[in-house]
Amino acid sequence: MKFELKKSHIAAAVALALSGAAFTTAHAAVTITDGAGTSARIADAGYFASGGLGLSYLGKEFVNWDTEASNYTLTVGGVKVGGASADEVFGSNPLGASVIGPLFGGTTAITANFGDPNGVKWSIFETVRISAPGHVLVQVGLTNIGTTIAKDVEWSVGIDPDQGRNSLPNGPGNWTHNVINATGFGSSVSATSHDGLSLTLANVTGGTAVGIASYIDTACCSPVTASTIFGAGQAAGYISDGDYSINLAYRLGDIAPGYSSSIAYEYIMAVPEPETYAMLLAGLGLIGFSARRRISA
Repeated sequence: MKFELKKSHIAAAVALALSGAAFTTAHAAVTITDGAGTSARIADAGYFASGGLGLSYLGKEFVNWDTEASNYTLTVGGVKVGGASADEVFGSNPLGASVIGPLFGGTTAITANFGDPNGVKWSIFETVRISAPGHVLVQVGLTNIGTTIAKDVEWSVGIDPDQGRNSLPNGPGNWTHNVINATGFGSSVSATSHDGLSLTLANVTGGTAVGIASYIDTACCSPVTASTIFGAGQAAGYISDGDYSINLAYRLGDIAPGYSSSIAYEYIMAVPEPETYAMLLAGLGLIGFSARRRISA
């Protein structure tokens, strides 16, 4: 399946950036829903807003517990341009972006224009929409609006899945079973909590990327650069359990003045059927009861 940003959308974002009318004031986070239990609240920077709901499905919140972190980084020529963590207490918005919307039938758009340490001028246009129940699709377009070629452009995205807090606030908590499902253009990484709630971060297009990789960050939960992710070389089947973040990295190569690069990835949430969910909770309750009996003995 292939998703691409429309040229008209990128052109509109560039026109807005050049008009000087945007990016001077922050806006309230924009919430999109599908009426079928999927909800995403997007901050100015383009990641999930902290505080309250951030990313949820069927009444289960997947990110905003404990450390509320979704993030991204952009590097050009090996130099980090921006990285953001979804804790808005610190005002994280390194690219000076603004959120607008809902647009295009419920889609949220994030736009920004900025310069990087290499002297390249950029316009970014990101859209976020619910593509199916439990699926939140993000499309990112980077346009070089300057006169300098951008060398070795890389993008990474990550999220700290803490959905395990939904059922047992004082129980196992934020631990997840994390696994690399695939690497390359089929890159996908999943995190499943003790009660069977799963969150998958998956690439859904080749776009203009020349390389894609999956990654589990055992340090959690700051932004991880693409070079770190590619350097780790985590292969399909790699497993690491804990309160960790899941990530994707993109190599976009060189972007000449007047040209754009686009990518797309999807957050996929799954909640067990009610019967399965009840059995999981019952099993966890028995484990807790057994542990208490051993302690009292």
